[in-house]
Amino acid sequence: MQTPLYYRLLMAIAKPLYQLKLSTKKTLPNETAQRFGKSYPAITINKPIIWCHAVSLGETNTAEPILKGLLANNYALWITNTTHTGFERVEQLFEKELANGDVYHSFVPADKQNIVENFLNHVNPIGALFIETELWATTLAILEQRQIASILVNGRLSQKSFDGYQKFAKLSESMMDNISLIIAQDSDSAKRFRQLGATSDKIRIASSLKWSSKANPLMISRANSLSKEWQLDKRTVILSASTHDDEESQVLQALQNLTTKFDNLLWIIVPRHPERFDDVAMLIEKSTGKTAARRSQDQKPSETDSVFLADSMGELGVWYALADMAFVGGSLVNIGGHNPIESAIVGKPIIMGQYTQSCQQVVDKLKNVGALQQVENKAQLQQAIKYWLNNPDKAKQAGRAGQQLAESFQDATNQQLAMILDCLGENEQYRIQNEMRLMDNAPVESKKIIDDFEPN
Repeated sequence: MQTPLYYRLLMAIAKPLYQLKLSTKKTLPNETAQRFGKSYPAITINKPIIWCHAVSLGETNTAEPILKGLLANNYALWITNTTHTGFERVEQLFEKELANGDVYHSFVPADKQNIVENFLNHVNPIGALFIETELWATTLAILEQRQIASILVNGRLSQKSFDGYQKFAKLSESMMDNISLIIAQDSDSAKRFRQLGATSDKIRIASSLKWSSKANPLMISRANSLSKEWQLDKRTVILSASTHDDEESQVLQALQNLTTKFDNLLWIIVPRHPERFDDVAMLIEKSTGKTAARRSQDQKPSETDSVFLADSMGELGVWYALADMAFVGGSLVNIGGHNPIESAIVGKPIIMGQYTQSCQQVVDKLKNVGALQQVENKAQLQQAIKYWLNNPDKAKQAGRAGQQLAESFQDATNQQLAMILDCLGENEQYRIQNEMRLMDNAPVESKKIIDDFEPN
């Protein structure tokens, strides 16, 4: 199905505005050229390529086990991102594969026909994966025209997003018509995709890939080394992970009240976005009266430091393993909440704010087993931490309950990977059959030319 005319006109108008926006921002080498279909890394390997688009850091982490599974099945990957944090995470996760040509990497092409076609002409993928909710109408239409399988992996559609899509019914219908497969992470999302126009045969339900997080032995080893180096055996470590603007201030206010009642607390703050690291450092200095000790400067917290700024990339697993309990950010402010399973999988009790719509089913499951407390404001955050500080045995019990729950869902990767491989296989059969039908229906003269060029 062709995308509505109004959408194509909108994309044409948006292109120069998008170019102007990029010209005013700090961009990475070749970023602008990649976003507009001008220049891409050369392909040096002769394997079928699967394109995977993961918007940012969270989607990239979610996609990792699936992508590793596809590499193990002898596919090559072309991974695109929208944000710099997602782009940098791919560079970390697939350093070896990028070097040997099994993985290629660029920024996502803008959703305009000639740009998408330039990208696809270069990559020539046999399939395209989109992680969670990132769908683009023109891209899906072109993939369908080229008989390239398009799969929404770990699909999630909240009520808020559904309401937004419904306002553009024709556009949503075109996307649902053009996509090959939707792997929904829950029945509510599956129902909403169906209401937008996806036929039942295109929808599958599988456990969320967020459950596929596994304890990383390297991260645990680093955490153990830091614990000894920093002499943390007599300190209680509280992690604030993936925090956003206004969350750090609430966390620091809660800390001020708690440090007067509890000795030897160390609060590790990990802001979600690197561009905010310096601002958070200033906020810590203003709150504590001391210059913040920073991971990026290879510093360590002294015995009198109550706050440490973990302003590094790729070490979140270390901080979860090092902590005694964790507050997961993006939840005290209306972001939607980040993945709490990274904390659960290493057996740490969890606190989140009221805004958890991006991971609500995961949050509900962890709450039901007592692994997660949900709070509405900084006062309740302080009370939740205080409860576990006063009841360390219950905190450990909560951590174990979350860990056991996470381990019970570890088959999520295999479930979704099997669905992806089935879809790719069925699409390849369909494409071959369609090509054979076209050859059979071709004029006699065309058949003669085809026969002449067949190999002996």
